Amino acid sequence: MSRAGNDVMRETRNDFMRIGEDRNVHRIPPRDRDFLPYNHPGHFWGHAPHYYGYRVSYLPPRYRRLTYWGIEYCLYDGIYYRPYGGYWVVCRPPFGVCIDMAISDLLFSRVRFSYYCNTYRLFNAIDANNRVIDEQNRIIAQNNATIAAQNSALALNSTRADDAYTLANRLGLVQSYAYADQPYYYQDGVFYIVNSKGQYEVIVPPAGALVEELPDDYDTIVLDGVSYYKVDDTVYRTTLVEGKPYLEVLGQMYGKLAQQHNYYSNGVKYNDLY
Repeated sequence: MSRAGNDVMRETRNDFMRIGEDRNVHRIPPRDRDFLPYNHPGHFWGHAPHYYGYRVSYLPPRYRRLTYWGIEYCLYDGIYYRPYGGYWVVCRPPFGVCIDMAISDLLFSRVRFSYYCNTYRLFNAIDANNRVIDEQNRIIAQNNATIAAQNSALALNSTRADDAYTLANRLGLVQSYAYADQPYYYQDGVFYIVNSKGQYEVIVPPAGALVEELPDDYDTIVLDGVSYYKVDDTVYRTTLVEGKPYLEVLGQMYGKLAQQHNYYSNGVKYNDLY
């Protein structure tokens, strides 16, 4: 499944597919395709191909090392990279990175939601590393409940929210809530809000967000015997909304679950999977 438009390379080359030992045809993820020059990807906010997940063999000596939320990044010319098997992979910007709305070529898609949460809930996978999300969810749930009480015409789809929470919590995921009265934006696997300073800010993908296609670097994973899609640590499921198919953000993986499925850090290759 490739992203529409020119945001990523389309899977038309023969080396993007391979027959595995199970005799099935499998899609080769970008991290195991040919290397790219370090100056080939476009900025994450622009419309040139981002090439998320693709490897580069070296970075110029002027790059900077940064740490966000305990994760090491390398930054060069506005492009973020993460170490991978002695090389680097092009990656999405860390949560909290901001960009000025005055940049002329910004054009993000407005996000539609399957539901909004107006009930604060605890998640089994919450720990010190994601306590910020827990506190944020408490505030957002209260905000959404107030909005719903003031506007009876606003449909939060509480049944969908309840079902999604039950499933996410059972799978060991954590959900980040979305404000019902705030616009959210999306491009190639990156979600944004406009913060109080008037900047686009990269955020944790919010639960219930709907996208029509996944980025080029998605993976298919199996949780509790069911197949889901993964982009970085975000898990998506397929859903129907008003008869139309979407990919819906179900939640985030953390801790051991994230490590198990983080092929960048655990060194799992395509040939190890099939």
